Amino acid sequence: MAQQRLGNIAWGDLTFGPGTPYAVSVLAGLDDLPDVRADDMAREGQHGDYTGPDYTGARTITLGLTMVADDPDAFRQLCLDLRAATQPQKAPAALQFLQQDTLVWAKVRRRAIPYDAENLWRSGTAALELYCADPYLYGLEEWSASTTAYSPSSGRTYPLVYAGVPELTNSVLNPSAELDAANVAAYSSAGTAPTVAQNTPGFGARYGVDTLLTTWTASGTGGAKYTLGTSYAAGVAVRASAWVYLPSVSGISAVNLMFFNGTTLLQSVSVTTPAAATWTRIDGGYTVASGQAVTHIGVRLTTTGATTMHLDGVMATPAATTQPYVDGDQMGCIWDGTPHASTSRRVAGTNRQYGTPGTSGQITATNAGASPAYPTLRIDGPVANPSVEQPNTGAQIVIDATLGDGEFLLVDTRSRAVLLNGSTPRRSWVRGGSTWPLLMPGSNDLVYRGSALPGLPGVPSLLTVTWRDTSL
Repeated sequence: MAQQRLGNIAWGDLTFGPGTPYAVSVLAGLDDLPDVRADDMAREGQHGDYTGPDYTGARTITLGLTMVADDPDAFRQLCLDLRAATQPQKAPAALQFLQQDTLVWAKVRRRAIPYDAENLWRSGTAALELYCADPYLYGLEEWSASTTAYSPSSGRTYPLVYAGVPELTNSVLNPSAELDAANVAAYSSAGTAPTVAQNTPGFGARYGVDTLLTTWTASGTGGAKYTLGTSYAAGVAVRASAWVYLPSVSGISAVNLMFFNGTTLLQSVSVTTPAAATWTRIDGGYTVASGQAVTHIGVRLTTTGATTMHLDGVMATPAATTQPYVDGDQMGCIWDGTPHASTSRRVAGTNRQYGTPGTSGQITATNAGASPAYPTLRIDGPVANPSVEQPNTGAQIVIDATLGDGEFLLVDTRSRAVLLNGSTPRRSWVRGGSTWPLLMPGSNDLVYRGSALPGLPGVPSLLTVTWRDTSL
């Protein structure tokens, strides 16, 4: 976590600041705005100027150090070590402010280690001037996210033969509350139990048109408990999931998925609290212990006071990992009995399998800084004509080339370098009219598209985006 106190500064193999022989007595230029390079022109015959966008020049950081040693020889070694670490450089190096979560790319331009006869025995001062051609302040941590290609503009290429679709059962009797709230009960962990009811939300259900609305009107904790049409015996790995919509997360400390044997709670799995006002799928697993059986699953909030929670698409199935949602209203699925009051199945068969919906092809990159961040894009083949689109800004970069299996393209959006396999320039591959993506402060969506290569339909292409939080 960033702190106001300066803390330690790392430069190469040396560390300055508390606990080191190099105390920092002066720091200038870190939080200052570098000189602004303005594009202003006088308005002829009028008051004022015409003004264009402002850009900053380079950043200059000044460090004042106080060096303290045990004896003159040790003090001399401190001077030699500092001198060795501050030689002229071919390229900028990282100057890291460890407790302030800040990094700049700098070159040493001036160094002063004055001779002070009055304090020669064990202490002295030094001054460094560091030049940052790139004025940005970066976070210490480099973030990264990856995705496979999605929605190629030329259409997907599918093989003609598929190995078959395995059967998948959802044991929840009323998973989406489309007809009523039957087979779902409110329960209390402490205090007053909430109420559960079918609800048609104005914001839209995750599946169908209705949700199960759980409402707390008084102090108490608990949630909604779903009846299963299949009882899972000892040794079975049961996976449960639910889509949750919380209008507000104020005061909510955690969300739990629970596994019951009748009224007995067997296992409670704490999951990450979803963000407010958005559908989020939560999931958790439990391997049934000896002498037990799982007959119900539940979702609860570990909070008290008045609040509401919408549930939809609830599922329980014998599996070790999360499975695609199933109910009898979904394509390729059936109800085993009365719709919305029985178990449901995805039917096994040998038809073509086109996969399940999801976020493949999309990355959400969050820049926690105050200035746009320049991401680095790595595109791994096999893929033809890959593109990266940024819907929130309209930027899109398209590569008019084909990358084979094992080849990759590295795209630096700041320097505009485009390097095949990280070394061979291929700037000419960027389609004319492309706009280079910038990660604006906050959340940014990036969409990756590309065409599969003939003969390699099952080998995915991958986009990896790396960036740092960025400010000026």
